[in-house]
Amino acid sequence: MQEARASFNGYFLSPSGSKDQFTLRQADEQSDKEFVLRVSAFIKLLAEQGWTPWVAAAVVDSTAVAEGNDRAAKAVQNGSAAQKAFELESIQLAAGGEHPRWVVKGGNFKKFGVTCWPEVLDAAGIAEKLDPMKENKPTGRWLARYLERQNDEGRLVPDKVVELVKAA
Repeated sequence: MQEARASFNGYFLSPSGSKDQFTLRQADEQSDKEFVLRVSAFIKLLAEQGWTPWVAAAVVDSTAVAEGNDRAAKAVQNGSAAQKAFELESIQLAAGGEHPRWVVKGGNFKKFGVTCWPEVLDAAGIAEKLDPMKENKPTGRWLARYLERQNDEGRLVPDKVVELVKAA
């Protein structure tokens, strides 16, 4: 097989929530303009069928830090923490009592998760929907924005989830 002059490679979430990869290759006889129009038509067709583009977790600007979280906002602004995001897969109660603590799992944190305090769940409007006795799976696609901190060895590690956002 001969190498294509151009190709389009994209990840999309299916209506059922699975992440799938599509690749379109430019045909030998196809002009660049025709190929771009073909890719545009393909993306439009996927959208009509309920597919959405998948976006990788990225570093989030400090202006996106959840309002009302002054400590987190100051940490991001002075460079002592970085806010990032990952796709949420589950939420579980980690510790109950007077000071409940939840753990959000997904992305690179599927095994241990990242700490999430009840006020973050309240702000997202999902606290009352969670069952503390089981692992809660989200309905739809959610992103968990979290802060990193430097541990004693100087490595960046997840500190806590500061915002949960329903993705489009």
